Amino acid sequence: MIIELEPWEYEHAYAVGIRRFTENWGKADASYYQNNNKEEDRNAQAASAICELAVAKYTNQYWHGSVWDGRKHKRYKDMPDVGKNIEVRRVRTQSGPTVREKDTLKPDWIIWGAKLADAEYRTVKLLGWISAEEAWKIGIENQWGKIVPQELLHKDWIEEE
Repeated sequence: MIIELEPWEYEHAYAVGIRRFTENWGKADASYYQNNNKEEDRNAQAASAICELAVAKYTNQYWHGSVWDGRKHKRYKDMPDVGKNIEVRRVRTQSGPTVREKDTLKPDWIIWGAKLADAEYRTVKLLGWISAEEAWKIGIENQWGKIVPQELLHKDWIEEE
């Protein structure tokens, strides 16, 4: 499923991503983001915000597009990305979205996988969704948690060949 952003959606999500980047300026990455294949954070933050907005658009649920001072992270770390229970995981180089054990602590948590579909970040390919509990059971373990291959994700649409 490809979600195309309107110009104002793109501008808003990109601005949220850049604000997230600047709020974390100089802050060390979490251990699961530290590797040599990492994308520059200013691009990664914008891409993640764009994926969140695309999932919100598809599911017709609220996207808060939040940005807060890095020192307030503990206060908001359990807030879902979209709606009341959706965590959006951007997929860049893996076979599907990552689920972390902490995701399973929320009984109704849903993980959506999404990836950018073009170099300009104007379109997003939705990969599907899965409950955090199911993802933890079937995911393939790695150093960040578990990866759920996209072919195991639930889809609310028929994929075109």
